[in-house]
Amino acid sequence: MHDVGETMTMRATVGWGLLGGLALAVSGCATAPAPVKPPPVVATLPPPPTMPAGGYIGMKSAPKRADGRYITPNLDNTDQAAVWHLRNALNVAALGCDQAGGGVIEPYNAWINTRAAVIDRYYQAYIKEWQTTGWGDWQRVYDDNQTRIYNFYAQPAMRKAFCAIAREEVAQVGQVADADLPAFARASLLRLDRPFTEFYAAYDAWRDYYQPVVKAPPAAQTTAIPVVVPPPAAVASPGGAGVAPTGVAPAAAPADVAVGAPAAAAPISDEEVIVAPAAPAAMPSEDMVVAPALSAPAASEDMVVAPVLSAPAAGNAPTTATTPPQG
Repeated sequence: MHDVGETMTMRATVGWGLLGGLALAVSGCATAPAPVKPPPVVATLPPPPTMPAGGYIGMKSAPKRADGRYITPNLDNTDQAAVWHLRNALNVAALGCDQAGGGVIEPYNAWINTRAAVIDRYYQAYIKEWQTTGWGDWQRVYDDNQTRIYNFYAQPAMRKAFCAIAREEVAQVGQVADADLPAFARASLLRLDRPFTEFYAAYDAWRDYYQPVVKAPPAAQTTAIPVVVPPPAAVASPGGAGVAPTGVAPAAAPADVAVGAPAAAAPISDEEVIVAPAAPAAMPSEDMVVAPALSAPAASEDMVVAPVLSAPAAGNAPTTATTPPQG
């Protein structure tokens, strides 16, 4: 009986082992579940560029140089030009930033009073640059240049950002040593120009996205066909000879008509066109700003005025200033 029990136990063990192996074999032959596919990747496009605040359709931004930088009054300045242009920029800020945060008048007045001698020294050197060009009308060109610099910084679309930077610059300029003023002026002008160049870049991106440049087809060339006018018929005289009709004179060629240059159009807004004073013998003493002059801009003031070259070169003075983009 003992042997029979062991035999039965062994048979049971072997049976369970066979069943386990069969189960493993069946499970190995089963089909593996299909992998879950990830969701398709949807391409996301960057949002289209937006029109910068103050821009409008048809607006023209500043042109670019060959190196890709926008032209402003402050590229390639001499030391004296950089100092005087900084004074001009901060003067515009003192006049026009009261409605955009203020904080410029007091430090500006303190700077031009405490550093009047050094500012005048750079101013006299700057004026001499213009006088030594050999241009007979250097004063006119200088005055036009100064007016354009003022108008550049007075553009209303960039005023808020410009005034924010001007507050920082005018707070620092009074602490700059006299010898370091040209280097500071150059760096400061680049920062003051940033709101304008960033505006131009944003507007150009919007314009190029929505209004790709389309070249107009070339104009068709036409050939003028001369008109032959027959001469007047001869009138027989009593003697039989043919003579020209009495009172008929040969047609004379039309006289040249002098066309005068069109009168300068009135500015879009009296608030934004700041006419720079003519160059006096010394630095203007009336630069102290006692009250802001500009009020809140109107919608029609968003005019972009092209900057001009800041440093005069020897030779003949240009007969006309650089044509500003019409805003």
